[in-house]
Amino acid sequence: MKILLADDVEELAEAVGAILENNNYEVEIVFNGKDALERVKKNKYDCIILDVMMPIMNGFEVVRNIRNLNISTPIIILTAKSLVDDKVKGLDIGANDYITKPFEKEELIARIRLVTRKEEYNNKFVIGNIVFNKEKSQILKDNVALNLNKQECDILELFLKNPETKISEAELQEIIWENKKVNNGIVPMYISYLNEKFNALNANIRVNDVGGYKLTIKKDLH
Repeated sequence: MKILLADDVEELAEAVGAILENNNYEVEIVFNGKDALERVKKNKYDCIILDVMMPIMNGFEVVRNIRNLNISTPIIILTAKSLVDDKVKGLDIGANDYITKPFEKEELIARIRLVTRKEEYNNKFVIGNIVFNKEKSQILKDNVALNLNKQECDILELFLKNPETKISEAELQEIIWENKKVNNGIVPMYISYLNEKFNALNANIRVNDVGGYKLTIKKDLH
C-alpha cells in the first residue's frame, strides 16, 4: 500500500515515514503542500497524510485542491492544530480523518487501516465538498444525507466518469433513458432536481447549462 506523507518538519516526517515503512507501507515524503499536490496529480496513492502548517500551500488548501480534481483518495490530516474549528474545517473540505500531534504510532496505523478499507470506499466518491455513495444512492455532507433516485444517480455517475466534459441534452436522454420515449424537457427537469439537492446540502458543485450540461465546482466557496 502506497502512502504520500507531507510535513515541513523534516525530522518528524522521516520519523513518521519510518513508522509507516516498519508497518509494511511504501512511503513517499514531501516537505511542502505544493509538492504534495503535484505528486497527487501524477501518481496514485492509497492514502495521503498531510500536515496543516506547511509553506507555499497549507494542508487545507491541498485537500481542497485534491477534492476539486475529483480525486477520492483517503486523506488524513496530521497536525498540532487541535482546535475544534480546525478539525471541522478539515473534514468539511474533504479530509477523511484528523489526528493531532503528539500521537501514538498505533493510533496512526489504526486510522490508516480504517480509511483505506476497500469495501468501505469502493462505492464512495468525493465531489467538491460532498460524498456520493453510489451503493446507497445518496449524497452526503456534514453527516446529512439526501437520497437520489435512479436517474439522478445515473446522471451524477455519468458526469463523474466524464470530468470537465460537456454533455448535450440529447446525449443525456439517450444514455440515461436508453432511447425510451420520454417527455420533452425531462433532462432539464432532472438536472434541476439534482441541483436542488446540491443546494439543500450547501454543496459547492452544480450541473450548469453551458450549451450542453457540465458538472462544475465553485472554487470560491469555502
